[in-house]
Amino acid sequence: MDIGKVRRLLSRRKAVLRFTDHAIIEARKDGLTAEDLEETILKGEVIEDYGVRVLLLGFTKDDGLPCHVMLEYMLGAEETVVVTAYVPDKKEWEINWKKRRRRKRR
Repeated sequence: MDIGKVRRLLSRRKAVLRFTDHAIIEARKDGLTAEDLEETILKGEVIEDYGVRVLLLGFTKDDGLPCHVMLEYMLGAEETVVVTAYVPDKKEWEINWKKRRRRKRR
């Protein structure tokens, strides 16, 4: 995904931002605010790119907690969808919050 293009579309209001129910529920469970999500969407770092979806990393304004936002955009669409948003679990992510921990095989 060309995140720069998506951000330009959003800032110029050429695309709207839509949140799935799942994203709203998960963000609220973790205490993330709309401002945290918006900041991550507009300025966060892409840490995983799946083509039409990207996983972004940002940090909350108030307490500096890591924030992951999964954003989906299909070329030519009029909306950009926040699929999920959460505070990553340190058991599943490396200390920099950018890379998933490898699971040990049993």
